[in-house]
Parts: sequence; structure tokens; C-alpha cells
Amino acid sequence: MAHRSKKNKRKDEQLLPAVNVVLAPSGDADNMTPEKLRSLFCNPIYAGLGSFPQLIDDETWVRAAARMIREEGEEQFLVNMLYVLRQSFGSSD
Repeated sequence: MAHRSKKNKRKDEQLLPAVNVVLAPSGDADNMTPEKLRSLFCNPIYAGLGSFPQLIDDETWVRAAARMIREEGEEQFLVNMLYVLRQSFGSSD
């Protein structure tokens, strides 16, 4: 998981929320955890992105993402989405 650092500070000096998801690797359905399940809802790759095939229709992904935003807040969702995208595309951040 990502840690909080100076680059995560906003102008008002509040830290961004910590990542609270774990990327669910392909073929890992038997080892699903709540953290892995939440990563599915904030990862737009499942709706088809770049070379990744669409596994879920846009409407279902958008509705699931909107619900997660309502339940966890916009900043938490966005922090998690950045994390899963970076993990999916192999970024070291």
C-alpha cells in the first residue's frame, strides 16, 4: 500500500486518505478479500481501457463506482483509483 508523504499534502496541510484497497490479480477469485473486492469497483480497466478487454459494461461499472464514491468519499475513491491504475500499468508509484 502507498504511504502518506509530503507529496500527498493539500494546500490546507491535510493528508490525502491512505490507499485502502489491494489490487486483485487475475485468477485470484479463491483468495478474495474485502480490500481486493473494493479494488474492482474503483478500477476502470474492467470497463475496457487500452489493451485491457471490457469485462463489465459501462453502466454497471459507473453505478458501482458511484456507490463507492457515496460510501467512501470522493478523495478515498480517487486515491484508490490512482493506486489500482498505477499497479495495473506497472508504475512504481
